[in-house]
This record gives sequence, C-alpha cells and structure tokens, in this order.
Amino acid sequence: MTTAHGQLDERLIKAEQCTLIWSEPRPGGGREVVKMYRRRPLADPVRRWFIPYRVEREFGLLAHLARHGVACPEPLGWSHGHIRTHGRYELLATREIADTIPLAHWLRQQDSQMDLGPLFQLARRMHECGISHGAFYPANILVTTAAQPVSSFHVIDLAHGCLFPRSIVGTRPALFDLLDMLRGIARKRALGDCTPWLAAYGLNLAEIQRLLTRLAHHRLERPWRHIRRAETDARAVWHRLARRTASAAASRASG
Repeated sequence: MTTAHGQLDERLIKAEQCTLIWSEPRPGGGREVVKMYRRRPLADPVRRWFIPYRVEREFGLLAHLARHGVACPEPLGWSHGHIRTHGRYELLATREIADTIPLAHWLRQQDSQMDLGPLFQLARRMHECGISHGAFYPANILVTTAAQPVSSFHVIDLAHGCLFPRSIVGTRPALFDLLDMLRGIARKRALGDCTPWLAAYGLNLAEIQRLLTRLAHHRLERPWRHIRRAETDARAVWHRLARRTASAAASRASG
C-alpha cells in the first residue's frame, strides 16, 4: 500500500476532489485496491482523539464481516499521514476481487427476470452479524461476472457503516438499508415484483407489504439520508453504552 500516485501498472478507478481510488499489484501476487481520503480538514487530528479514523472504522467493519463469512473484500491495512500532493490523507487497502463490476452497472445488463435473492440474503447475513451499512446502494455492491449463470455479490464501501453488539434484523437501521437498496435499484431500472427478494432476506408477506408501503415515501437525497445515518449512529452508541453498563453491573454483582 503506497501513497504515491502513478506507480507501475496502477489502474485509476475513481478520482474526485477528496477521494482517490486505484488498483495496484501486490508484492506477493494479485492486486489490491487503495482508497485515499485526501485533503482532510486541518482539525482532523484533534477529532481523532474522540472518534476513529474513517479508514480505521472501515477496516474494522470489513474484518468483522469477513470473520462472519459475509462476502466482502479482504481488508489488508490502513494508514494516515500528510504529503504535499494530497495534504492530510487516510488510506485503506483491500484485496481486489477479480472479475467484478458494480451492481449499478450490472443492473442495466439484466433482463426483467433477474434474481436478486442472493443479494438480499447477503444483506441478511450482514445484519445478523450486527452491521448496518449506511449506504446500501447498488454502487456499493460488486457482482462477479465470471460466475454465470449464478452471480455472487460482495459488500464494499462501509464508510458510513455502524457495528452493533448483536443482530439488527428487524430494527430501523436494517430497514433503512433495505429501503436504500430498493430505491437505488428503482433508479436504475423498473423495480417490478421484489417480493421474492425480500422473502429471501427472511421477511413474511405482512412485513414485505409494510416495507413496500414505506418505500413509496423513502428518499435517498439530503437531508433525509443524513438524518437516517445520524439516528443509526446514535442507536449504535446507545447500544454500546448499554452493553458496557450491563457488563460493569454484572461484574460488580459477581464480585
């Protein structure tokens, strides 16, 4: 993992004002994807006394998913620093998954009979291990193109993710993820009958109907997505504090 740009056999994936993503070869073979958050605020080091680096959080969430068998890129490392070219930066490196394209692109190539049941089963496993994605959109899912006729899906980009101490299936943060994905799919193509997908997630017919009723009013734009993320963050903090309090009380009682 390097901070240089323009290395031999480097492939640029995204270049934005504050984000660079590229792929480069690994010394032991294979390739890694490096994501750089650059031009971070001057006050960023002070903020890190209270909250972790974004890439540190992403690394931890990916490692948690991998330990629980949820398909995602293998996290390789993270770092931070300052260089003249990019200012204050954070780096996250993950192992590249070969033969994949973003779900957003894949959706445009499929016919009306596409099966997204496996994608929503992936969402169920992610939620069962306590992770809310926070930006569960087609752009943040990779699809393997070499596994036809059955495609496999991989979760990426957990910059807005939260880790809860237990399963979040049936909670509002999990509901937000499902609604985000359905709304994101609807932006790429006609949604059609998504009942089988939600049944694959584990919802019954009554739960599916309630979710689809909410979908009609669900918005991905600001400020709505920021409000949902703030609620999810607050819930995650509350659950962690409650668990620590309960653990401390149990320790005092046993002592």
